Amino acid sequence: MNKLTRRELIKAGIATGGAVAAGQAVNALAQEAIQGGRSVSRTAGTPRFPVPSACGMCSARCGIIAYLEDNIVVKIEGNPRDPNNHGRLCARGLAGIQVLYSPDRLAFPMKRTGARGEGKWQRLSWDQAYAEVVEKLKAWQGNRPEALVLLSGLDDLLVSRLARAYGTPHWFSSAALTRANKETALNLTMGVSVDVNHLAYAKYILNFGANPYETGQYHVPLVQRLIDGRLSGAKLVTFDPRTSNTAGKSDEWFPIRPGTDGLVALAMANVIVQLGLYDRDFVENWMNVPLTLLAAHLAQYTLEAAEAASGVKGAHIRRIAIEFATTHPATTISGGGASLHANGVQTERAIALLNALTGNIDIRGGYCLPRTYALAEPGPLPPDPKVKNALLVDRASVLASYAPSQQVFPAIRDGRLKCGVLMTWGHNAAYTHPNTSLVAGVLKDERLVPFHVAVDTFLTETAALADMVLPAATYLESWGIYSPPAYDLVPFVGLQQPVVKPQGEAVPFHNIAIELARRVGGGLEKPFAFGSMEDYIKIAISRIEGLTRAGGLDYLKEHGVWRDPVAQPEYRTYEKEGFNTPSGQFEVYLPQLEEAGQPTLPTYIPVPGLTEFYEEEFVLITYMPGILAADLAAPSAWLSEITHDNAVWINKEVAEYKLIRTGDLVTVKSPVGQITLKAHVTQGIEPHVVAISGGTGHWGMGRVARGEKFQSSDGNTRLIWWGEKHGNGVHPHSLIPVTTDPIGGGQAWLDTKVTIEKVRR
Repeated sequence: MNKLTRRELIKAGIATGGAVAAGQAVNALAQEAIQGGRSVSRTAGTPRFPVPSACGMCSARCGIIAYLEDNIVVKIEGNPRDPNNHGRLCARGLAGIQVLYSPDRLAFPMKRTGARGEGKWQRLSWDQAYAEVVEKLKAWQGNRPEALVLLSGLDDLLVSRLARAYGTPHWFSSAALTRANKETALNLTMGVSVDVNHLAYAKYILNFGANPYETGQYHVPLVQRLIDGRLSGAKLVTFDPRTSNTAGKSDEWFPIRPGTDGLVALAMANVIVQLGLYDRDFVENWMNVPLTLLAAHLAQYTLEAAEAASGVKGAHIRRIAIEFATTHPATTISGGGASLHANGVQTERAIALLNALTGNIDIRGGYCLPRTYALAEPGPLPPDPKVKNALLVDRASVLASYAPSQQVFPAIRDGRLKCGVLMTWGHNAAYTHPNTSLVAGVLKDERLVPFHVAVDTFLTETAALADMVLPAATYLESWGIYSPPAYDLVPFVGLQQPVVKPQGEAVPFHNIAIELARRVGGGLEKPFAFGSMEDYIKIAISRIEGLTRAGGLDYLKEHGVWRDPVAQPEYRTYEKEGFNTPSGQFEVYLPQLEEAGQPTLPTYIPVPGLTEFYEEEFVLITYMPGILAADLAAPSAWLSEITHDNAVWINKEVAEYKLIRTGDLVTVKSPVGQITLKAHVTQGIEPHVVAISGGTGHWGMGRVARGEKFQSSDGNTRLIWWGEKHGNGVHPHSLIPVTTDPIGGGQAWLDTKVTIEKVRR
């Protein structure tokens, strides 16, 4: 055989992955590839069988390859064929193997025997569990179907289908907690749910409150392009109250005051218009508002006003506005620091406006529209429920991309949402929602929640308060189909396929949904007539002609992803069909907001309570460290060893005034709770702000998440040292009240005022 390059060897090994997974023989070329690379057993020297799939540790859905020895996953790597992650994975993706084989996983269905939260359980068979859940669902099905409340923490393909088929409008996604405000702004403005920042070719990057070097919705695909752009000379300017990893790697960092990003963006827009630095073609032909009207509106956002509110000097704002407008191509990045406020939608509109004014919409290196494939939905599709969602009652909230899941438990407590059956699927509300004490109180009250069935992989803080727990398979044991935004602007399709059989008696959620629909009946089974998830996926991809010609599902099983091999990136796609908005234009002016009592043009609305401070008041910022920025990260000993504790960041001058030093215990109090944790004194935070990371402080989720050392088949659990020495951190969500952007419906995580006091010993 001719000598092969390393790239050819790796490609050959990947290309045969589907055949190996199907039990077919590995061909000679693949055997040689495996022998020469990373897919060989360390001990036996025998081939490891590669199975391509998609990572489920976050929403990015990076392509992966799971390597098997004797039908056991021994390694997870990135799939080099994936156009988004290019074969690279973050630490969370690598640690998926520990989630799969965690000794803390739920192994079989259980029913509580004591009080909720008491920890007393009885093992059930699946038939017994199904029978009881079906009985509860049938009791409400024909009478009051809206009494079913379904909370989903994962973007499972069948959750909304199950809710609509049952007839309930009360399906809520955890996306409302993090993405709702930004997605709503983008939907209203450009008719898309995500912006694709073409960073690899950008020359100037404005970052408002994002931390792509550590985390983000599409973390690995985005940060690769950011690094490429920086290596090519792009300037990066970051506005963030805290020195994140991204702020530290920026050319300039400005510790902006929370909630004022929109004001700074609008002041920049004002400078660009006043100096005539706007792109005349885009402004005159593609924005749905006359420039004269927009200029008059922007005139109120002076540099002086922006400096007074944000703490960023007006001279810097002016200079950066000019640099952004005169450096082509340019783009913005925005994250939670901009959108997770009560004015998040308006802030994101202002940031998008900067890109529109400068003509950077959908150009190479600019602020691009997402390229995805529209996957088909197998019929028959269930109709929309006849009853309206109890939480979407005002005119503004109906514009939101998601129903406000953070309001579910206050609404149940207050009687605005009548719950008969609560089903939670991968949604750990007692930990991830704001005001966790309120959530736990509602979950414990059988008068408010008569029956709660939790479908999850671990006994989470929420599952521990359920009446019945059903063990769910992990993403490595389940099917899925995705077409995420393509960061190289050529759409593609990715497959999530089971790489091993489910552990114990775990069942994939889609199988649970199909079985419940069949057993409940009464028409509920009809939208699930497609049969299996493999049949669902075949229908979903059936409209993609190139993929069908390539082999359809069989091709995806073998390669993990498919992209049209001859397709090339296209730019200014709006010139062909317009924007997906009512006017077909970039909608700066939104008349539908007028009816809702909201400003129709991008407007800075000060966050209530954040414009004035008493001497002892601070704004609390919560953030996620990259290692733990996923619900499934906590059960991994590899990840928890890296990040298992947290502290409250306090500005150096403030700390000196309050006689606080790093390591001192500090009590942080808010209107809804208080916690005590160590202080971290730093100059890297705005003086009006304190910051606490999330992802730690679990009291459920298993022994690894709690930092407990124990004996198990996984040798890592015997090496847990941090729990006894340092604890497992403190969870800050008990401090956060439920507060919502009135347009986007998203939780305003960063609008909480707190006080801090040193603990006297």
